Amino acid sequence: MEKDPLTLETRRRIFQFIKERPGTYSRELERELYMQTGVLQYHLNLLEESRLITSEGDGFRKRYFVSSEVNVRDRRVLSVLKLQTPRRIVLHLLQNPGASFDEILSQFTFSKSALSFHIKKLLEGGIVRVERAPTRISYFVNNVDDVARIIITYRSTFFDNLVDSFIDSWLQI
Repeated sequence: MEKDPLTLETRRRIFQFIKERPGTYSRELERELYMQTGVLQYHLNLLEESRLITSEGDGFRKRYFVSSEVNVRDRRVLSVLKLQTPRRIVLHLLQNPGASFDEILSQFTFSKSALSFHIKKLLEGGIVRVERAPTRISYFVNNVDDVARIIITYRSTFFDNLVDSFIDSWLQI
């Protein structure tokens, strides 16, 4: 292995893109950097082997981060929040803590099964928790301040007007 994997311009471009857009995935890199799949995978593997970048699965795809810049907990949360539907559910719960399943469902245009799927992923990821009372099941975001900090810190990577609206209202509180 080379002493400095970033001596090659191609790897520097990949590394810089990941640095600017933590949580990016390979198809995005291919599209934005005009790279072929095999070539990109070769360089990503080399950068991972040299521990300059790391990856985290979100259940659908592998997302990449600069190892020294994003800690493990943030990587896991950010990987999930990069997906639009879970992100919107989390934004709703941040603004409406304790919302019920039906209250969450009323805010979106997808099916009950789709919401169940995404809430299950959020629960498994430890991002959301459920509290059961005799007559109500409520959902809350775990570590509210950390999740809000992650959303604010990585705001530019989401390309979502709801994130901007959330941040504006969150910072006023």
